[in-house]
Amino acid sequence: MEVKSVFSLSNPYKLNYVKEKLDTFGKVEGLNFDYQFCKTPEQIISFLQEKIIDCAIVDVKNYFDLELDFLDWFFVNIYENYDFDVLVSNKNNENFDKIEKIGVLSISQWLYCKKRFHTDNINFIKAFKNINELLTEFDLVMLPGYFTNQIGNHFYIEKINIIDLQKPSFEGASCVIFRKGDERFLFLRQFFIKSVYFIGAGIGDKKYATYEAIRTIKNLDVCLFDNLMDHSLLDYLPEDAILIDVGKRCEHHKLNQAKITDLISMYARMGYRVGRLKGGDPSIFGRLAEEIKVLEDLRINFHIIPGISTINALSIKSGIILTRREINRGFCVLSAIKHKGATAEFNRKELDSLPLIFFMGVRVIGKISSSLINDGYLPHTKVAVVFCIGTEQEFEIRGTLSDIASKINDLKGQLLFDNPPGIFIVGEISNFFYQRSGLLQDKKILVPTPFDDKLYFSFKDIGVNLFSYNLNIKYKITKEILEKITSFQAIAISHAKLAKALMETLFEQKKDIRTLPQLITQSDNVFNFFKHYGLYCVKDIDSISGLDICFIYNNNYCMDLLKLLSQKNKISSIKIEGRTYKTDVLTAFDMIYFECIEQYYEFVDLYGVNSLKDKIILSIDKSISTLITSKKNQSFISIFDKTNFKFNIARLLNFLKK
Repeated sequence: MEVKSVFSLSNPYKLNYVKEKLDTFGKVEGLNFDYQFCKTPEQIISFLQEKIIDCAIVDVKNYFDLELDFLDWFFVNIYENYDFDVLVSNKNNENFDKIEKIGVLSISQWLYCKKRFHTDNINFIKAFKNINELLTEFDLVMLPGYFTNQIGNHFYIEKINIIDLQKPSFEGASCVIFRKGDERFLFLRQFFIKSVYFIGAGIGDKKYATYEAIRTIKNLDVCLFDNLMDHSLLDYLPEDAILIDVGKRCEHHKLNQAKITDLISMYARMGYRVGRLKGGDPSIFGRLAEEIKVLEDLRINFHIIPGISTINALSIKSGIILTRREINRGFCVLSAIKHKGATAEFNRKELDSLPLIFFMGVRVIGKISSSLINDGYLPHTKVAVVFCIGTEQEFEIRGTLSDIASKINDLKGQLLFDNPPGIFIVGEISNFFYQRSGLLQDKKILVPTPFDDKLYFSFKDIGVNLFSYNLNIKYKITKEILEKITSFQAIAISHAKLAKALMETLFEQKKDIRTLPQLITQSDNVFNFFKHYGLYCVKDIDSISGLDICFIYNNNYCMDLLKLLSQKNKISSIKIEGRTYKTDVLTAFDMIYFECIEQYYEFVDLYGVNSLKDKIILSIDKSISTLITSKKNQSFISIFDKTNFKFNIARLLNFLKK
């Protein structure tokens, strides 16, 4: 499908970046972009309004001239994954002592070069050229860090952090503008934005904030926060995060609700990971429904992090426990304030319209439903039962008072176990659903524990349901085995857990780690582990010959190192047995992520190779690719570069469409 677009960018490298991204991601939906130059904002508005074009690519400084009701937009930032610029010259000019002519792309680069090189011969690059062409015209050029992937080894490169360049906000950003509701661009936008997180800050002291709340706060780009919370939680934010106080107290509002909602959607479309930090729990009297509605309309993904509410914390000191056996079996919670701040008058009839929430009622839902109908509730009253809330097994059944019991009975054979815990909701609120977005919305991915935060939130931003698997295998090297392996001229290790077990035994036995024989490995994880302790591992296997080597291993799969060393050395092998403390029951999943090939082998040892049948395997370890491609019943997608995460997701989406 052809997509007609115009651009008015003066920076040729920003334009090239946007085109590359749109072309790559557009292919997922079969879109082919046709680009034409257009100079004036007035022309762009006219072309969009008359449907002559489908989108326009403009500099962000011109975005505000095009902010009209019938238009929607998103930013594309060349510095999204690269927080630096690069100075590039030929190898024979490493010290920059032969600089006569410099090429730059922005004012901040011009100012930096002017201050550093004390020359007036600094020129703006007018057209996109490859690095060879640029260095025939200039002695030195300054480019965004993204283009380091296109620069060969025969050039000299120096990285300059964008903080040191004092760049204006969004210097590297372009804005893609399109007509509201265009499904093609609502889909494409998801490649360029992150999620919005509604976070419950808990009540009172920050110690009542959850682990997931704090973990999320640490990874936000923008945070809109309330008054009624412990503001020391803001200390967890990254140093460069944008803070916006949107607190409301007793009719004194810094910003009205419409403005808050606008800010959330604006920063999200700019490409920020946005957090709305609310005191207590965001879903209880938190205007959450209004803020989510806007995101649903814009197809912006969101997540909700629950928090401890006042009603949960009431019993901590007061002695008021909201449910006491033989006194009351429930309670009613109401807001004392109506819409627009008016005081609400209490009317007993209002109680009849409030939803009912039943705990511990799964077994007697039939009786509860009959009782409510007999008491005057209409049989078609909407209801829902939500099981296993907050777990990997959470699911729901919806219906009416007249049919919910039979629906549950029909599904009893499919339940994960007899009588799972659940709550029964009666009333109109049970008829609402979230309309979630995200490139991989509802796909279930298993990830190891612990898991890298950057990758964790990259997956969450695209709507993935993340579940953890824990390879609870501990390896123990006894005193006797330690004495044996340290008697060799060298020790070869292929697994980081064995390296850790070796060090733990050395410390337990109070041995000097400097007395260890030569260490050998092919694994980056093992190499970096020993490097942390100041120990050097030889990775050049071809350089090792004539040694008496002890090869320690944990399974029969990782034997490549053994085979290579055996060609020129005398090898003795010792298998270290692992102890499994707990094997988690695997939840159903579509994909699984392995950080390294050792994780793959351990997973197969615990759960069997058939657990991976017809699953998609994700990894940054290239050696897994070689291993898996020979298996006919498995699919494999490799994420080699975390900085190009969205490109890998585009590849994955193309694969899933086959």
